[in-house]
Amino acid sequence: RQFMYTKFVIVTDDDINVRDWQDVIWALSTRVDPVRDFTLVDNTPIDYLDFASPVSGLGSKVGIDATHKWPGETNREWGRPITMSAEVRARVDALWSELNILTNR
Repeated sequence: RQFMYTKFVIVTDDDINVRDWQDVIWALSTRVDPVRDFTLVDNTPIDYLDFASPVSGLGSKVGIDATHKWPGETNREWGRPITMSAEVRARVDALWSELNILTNR
């Protein structure tokens, strides 16, 4: 019954913090091809107070696969995120205040 109130389901890998919207948007932007990764389900029960649907009590839902793709899901080589070493990250973090970037003015 609770699924009636859900319109969108976004599936991510465990490297995405689902409580951080920037992480989720990054996954959507870099791991989703709409034709391959969207699943639409029509004529499913929804909340009667959802006025976005054309029929009271029936609507649609979408599932979005924002995960890394396995062989067979794509023919392209799957990219790997570029990361900084802990040493480089510490050096950059130390420069923020010196350069007056992202500081309270």
